[in-house]
Amino acid sequence: MTTRHGKVRWRLRRSGKKDVMLPGEPHTAEFDEAYQNAVLGRPAPVVQMPGSASPRSLKAAYRLLKKTDEWLALDDKSSTRYQQTIERILSMPAGGKAMLGDGPVEDLKRSHVKSILSAFRDTPHMERIVLICLRKLIMVAIDEEWIEVDPTYKMTRNPQTDGHKAWPLEIMAKYEARWEVGTRQRTAYALALWLGNRVSDITRLRWVHQTKKHIAADGEIHTVDGFEFVQFKGRKRGKKLFLPMTPMLDRELAPLSRDTETVLVSSRGGAYTDGSLSTRMADWCRDAGIEPGYTMHGLRKALGVKLAEADASTRQLMEMLGHKNIAYAELYSREASQTRLAVKAMEKVTKIEEARSSRKFRS
Repeated sequence: MTTRHGKVRWRLRRSGKKDVMLPGEPHTAEFDEAYQNAVLGRPAPVVQMPGSASPRSLKAAYRLLKKTDEWLALDDKSSTRYQQTIERILSMPAGGKAMLGDGPVEDLKRSHVKSILSAFRDTPHMERIVLICLRKLIMVAIDEEWIEVDPTYKMTRNPQTDGHKAWPLEIMAKYEARWEVGTRQRTAYALALWLGNRVSDITRLRWVHQTKKHIAADGEIHTVDGFEFVQFKGRKRGKKLFLPMTPMLDRELAPLSRDTETVLVSSRGGAYTDGSLSTRMADWCRDAGIEPGYTMHGLRKALGVKLAEADASTRQLMEMLGHKNIAYAELYSREASQTRLAVKAMEKVTKIEEARSSRKFRS
């Protein structure tokens, strides 16, 4: 028979056995090898097709990962970063012509994970992302019951640097002294500081997002003004975030016109793009005599530090800043003043000890 692609194949029929298709013409090497394999009952050699994934391999886990709700909920920036990293991992050599992605997940040992991570040791942040990506693949394998043990269990890769610098009070004072309330420079600063918004949310924040909520506290119903919106980074999940309007932010926004669509308006009368706002903030900081390195995200981090210093719980930090990962909330807590927290902790100890001493003397 001739296939639709023009290739000739012969059908070998034997009583009580499945038909076998033989490639090529009789008496050719290809035909004779296939014929001998069929007669002797040998399985045909497995040919790896380009782009295919071996069963239960890391590459197969990656294909399944891309279909999960967790993956589909990622924002474009995160999914692109993880995709590039995973594909880089899968293409790493594994001996001979084999690549890491072709190997079975069950063969991936802890020593192999350490070896993979060591290739990225010179870039600590990348090393951490590689570990995250490996864990995603491994969790797929565990869910599919390909393996039972996580070879990355309790492995950590935390770079010494923690990214954007939180703005200290003296830097905030310099910025506020340069830019008055009501200016776009001050408004961008206030939205980042008092709402803890990312740049992508500040550029998209609209007056229609302002709303009132009724909450029960201390046995009473309170009306709270604030902004409610879906964070741009988590837009695929669609979860709304309500951030209360504090007196500090209310004073900052009071002079602004409500006739504009977005809260922050550029000099051209429209909304900023994410990139342009980040660039402009760098310019505004320079004009205020502030050294490079203090960013919009650093103001968000400064709010996290303020919350931690006010003894906000980890859960409160996560809800205010819209974090899913508890590790980020704990990072802000670590930025809180060590001196202040230490003093406050010892004040509590002192209070307990004084009360104990007082009871001893009375007895």
